[in-house]
Amino acid sequence: MSERFDDVVRNAFDFLVRSIDELEKHPKYSVIHFYSAIELFLKARLLKEHWTLIVMKPEQADKAKFQRGDFQSVGLKEANERLAKVVGDGLLDDELKCFEGLRQVRNQMVHFAHAAQGDGVEAKKEMERIVSDHAKGWFYLHRLLTGRWAEHFSDYGQAAQDMDGRMRKQARYLEQKFHLLTDDIARAKAAGSHFMDCPSCGFESFEVGEVVWVGVGRCMTCGFASPVLTLDCVNEDCAKPILLVGGYEWCPECGHKYTPGQVESVLDEHDKLRRTDYHDPDDLSRAGCGTCDGYETVVPLDNDEWFCTDCFDIEEHVGQCEWCTGYSTHIPEHSYLDGCGQCEGRAGHEKDD
Repeated sequence: MSERFDDVVRNAFDFLVRSIDELEKHPKYSVIHFYSAIELFLKARLLKEHWTLIVMKPEQADKAKFQRGDFQSVGLKEANERLAKVVGDGLLDDELKCFEGLRQVRNQMVHFAHAAQGDGVEAKKEMERIVSDHAKGWFYLHRLLTGRWAEHFSDYGQAAQDMDGRMRKQARYLEQKFHLLTDDIARAKAAGSHFMDCPSCGFESFEVGEVVWVGVGRCMTCGFASPVLTLDCVNEDCAKPILLVGGYEWCPECGHKYTPGQVESVLDEHDKLRRTDYHDPDDLSRAGCGTCDGYETVVPLDNDEWFCTDCFDIEEHVGQCEWCTGYSTHIPEHSYLDGCGQCEGRAGHEKDD
């Protein structure tokens, strides 16, 4: 089915190109085509596992009909459920939330008139919102294609980079809004805030804390918000101030590839971790992540929050699984029976038996 995978991926990139080309004259279709591309990429990822996974009712899957395109395919919700439960490679919470928001906007565009049509103030605001939504959606999609799913889309790395350049140019529609924020940003800087280039729209309006800082940054231009780590690049030949949005990101200045281990080392070196007593078994120095299922990727920060060095999820508490006794940031209510992100609980144990 490799040829079908390639067909779906090429169609997805084609929809992205159409979305950009239609933005100015046909914003309604730009929204529709952008979301269609997202669904196609998720279906392509399912295709990498097995062709029946993208059929709405796998038990009724017919290969001959599938080859002809005569089948009903899954939507966002079903695709993500199968990616999570069958493939073990589902969307993170922030990715799913963003894509679900784009799906709802797409449905509105299909059924109703588009407010971005016209030359008035409301049309301009709507256009800015569309560009912001696309920038956020592409940020998460690009992160998937070049990050967690990179091995499956390795033949399309250059296409993803080319598309990234196109999306950056599309952000010019937010340039006037960015300039209108100049005085607000200047006042915030005078009050002690720091700003860096937004990982979504690219404008220097992403508000963060001090030079080495863990927290939720927010862009005043496009509204993008995400947990980030700001630091000076650990590559001594670079050492430029950068921000990371995940444990496996690249330095935008020199291309240095980071790992969760390096992220933890940076936090430790700059005293951002809470010191724990290894003699005290209740004084945890690590826990599992309930968001990305990372094993012992969560570390305690000096402000008593818990930070995943892989997906950068920030939580206030960790809990203990009643079945495997492991600690994680998200423990289900019935963990003894259902388990946690690190085990399948008693039900899974009995099933194996």
